[in-house]
Amino acid sequence: MRPEVRAKAAGILGALKKIEAEQHRPAAGLRSSTFTEAEFNAYVVCRLDAENEPFVKAAEFKLLADDRIEGRITIDLGDRQTSGLLPKRQDLLFSAGIETRDGKIKISMDKLFLGTLPIAPAVVDVIIGILSRLQGVEPTRLEDWYDLPPGVRRLESRPGQVVVYY
Repeated sequence: MRPEVRAKAAGILGALKKIEAEQHRPAAGLRSSTFTEAEFNAYVVCRLDAENEPFVKAAEFKLLADDRIEGRITIDLGDRQTSGLLPKRQDLLFSAGIETRDGKIKISMDKLFLGTLPIAPAVVDVIIGILSRLQGVEPTRLEDWYDLPPGVRRLESRPGQVVVYY
């Protein structure tokens, strides 16, 4: 990972460590921190690197108003066998809404493309299932709720920004 990417993500990484450390401390109310789209995308790169994600090679998001996002996720299956169901390397492009509450997030896909081909969100569930089986983990679905980082209660997207509530 390039040092400038880690430096750009440092604000979010530091804030999340602080939020996790203070999550059980009583607070007067909900607090928030705001980060730029560039900081958020750098954080995503750091997370992919830290988790040594075998299939997701790149991810970039555009943060929009009203909890809306657009993005591109590059998947590379390498030389794994997928019975011809999936190309070895492909971009998933999407437009979605996010819903967060009680420390969890759910993504609702509006538009989804595999390369230039429009696909139904149910196809992503199939892709997730294939990748999960290749990794030997329990498959999930897009409509599932996923945990936010420890101590984070919810997120809000604004044009070019993400607001983290804790």
